[in-house]
Amino acid sequence: MEEKEVKWDMPENMAFSYLPENGKEVFYQLPFLPAGDFRRSEEEAWAALRPILEMAGKQGQAVDAWIRGGPSSRTPGEASGVMVRLKIKERALMEIRSSDASLWLRCRLRDVDDEDNGRDPVGVIDAVLRGLKRPLFKYTHEGVPMLYALRRGAWRDGMDAYLGLDAGSISINTVVIDEEGTVIASDYTLTEGDLVNNIKKALGKIASRLPANVRIAGTGVTGSGHEIARGILDADIYETELDAHAEAAMHMVPGVRVIFDIGGQDSKVMYVEDGVLVDAVMNRKCGAGTGAFLDAQAARLGVPVERFGEMSLRAKKPYTFSSMCTVFVGRDLVSEQAKGNFKENIIAGLHRSLAMNFFSTLGINKKKITPPIAFQGGVASNIGVRKALEECLEESRGERCEIQVPLHHRVMGALGMALLARRETNGASRFRGFDAVQRIESRFQECEEHLRLRCGRDRICDLVCFLLDGERVATLYACPEYYRHVGADLGRAG
Repeated sequence: MEEKEVKWDMPENMAFSYLPENGKEVFYQLPFLPAGDFRRSEEEAWAALRPILEMAGKQGQAVDAWIRGGPSSRTPGEASGVMVRLKIKERALMEIRSSDASLWLRCRLRDVDDEDNGRDPVGVIDAVLRGLKRPLFKYTHEGVPMLYALRRGAWRDGMDAYLGLDAGSISINTVVIDEEGTVIASDYTLTEGDLVNNIKKALGKIASRLPANVRIAGTGVTGSGHEIARGILDADIYETELDAHAEAAMHMVPGVRVIFDIGGQDSKVMYVEDGVLVDAVMNRKCGAGTGAFLDAQAARLGVPVERFGEMSLRAKKPYTFSSMCTVFVGRDLVSEQAKGNFKENIIAGLHRSLAMNFFSTLGINKKKITPPIAFQGGVASNIGVRKALEECLEESRGERCEIQVPLHHRVMGALGMALLARRETNGASRFRGFDAVQRIESRFQECEEHLRLRCGRDRICDLVCFLLDGERVATLYACPEYYRHVGADLGRAG
């Protein structure tokens, strides 16, 4: 096996942007399948390639041995950066790369001579892949990039897809799935205080990752900015964050009973019975059990928060903070730094403090928690927090309690809405289209109809109006009288 430095500088689902127009390269995408453990998902994808590895002879044997030893120790959502290069009969070059949620195969065809009896090695690879009983996508360049989905042993041209968007205070998450619920594109864009323009930016990025023969057949939105998002897309459905996150968790972790969700500004716990969300508690008041808590302490320590997880695992003696309050934790942190305590010990203590605050503020009875437990949200990328949550549960229960971090854990709200749109829209969507979304303009103004409506309000309502090519297509935040009497031509309620 030959491992090379990664040369595809691409986010997930951008393979087709690397396709030359001469048609001599093909990309294949093997999405990781939902599994209780992230590494098992990756191992399954590598194992599916064994017939091709056998074609590569000794190189393939080396790769197969590497698979059996465990392809990666990375955490979910982190691209491994591993690339292996294989020669197939010296006439084709294959590069396999592991990204954060898929294996990518890049096949380059060399000239075929008489030794191969005219048989195209890439065609042989294609035939092997067509025999797989799992989701698989093929990208080619036929004047424009095209996508083909594997369906019952054959490549199907084009597909209906479903788009979900979670517009939050910190980030705008977008996911596109196919008819079977497999993620084909996703995006994480920071809100940065400009919801309208960054929703358009996020959708522009998603559009750039979808080949020409993909049709959006349904859209759904959620999050604190769902009204803005719905007005921009003319989205088909809206559901609460809790419903969206639960739907995604049930899809990615079959049989899930409890869902821990820790984001940048809030945290929540959800309880599922027989595939139905039956109860949930959300914390929006205390930041000590959220990602904002870790961000603040990372700034104090001068350590990127992305390194917290792996650093905490090296702690010899995690520090015990005297309080779970953010203010007093900061005081103790400065004191420990002054004493020269190792950053690893301090960070492990911060993870422990966050975990304890999470359980405390949400009123979670750790002894009554019923596995399987899913952990999602941006903080779930931090293996140190996952470990601290597991340790808190084990101490209360007297037994090991595994917490599962699902694929796509950072964008679960968007994934849930894509799944709900697939189930509820029946392929008939109002979606404006990606090009039209980029032409949307927003206007913030006072209500111009309050005198005619005689609504009797003490204060004139502030409205947000969306215009497409100069024509008003939606009006948000108006009163019920406005929507009843002014008419649908000025927009509809979000």
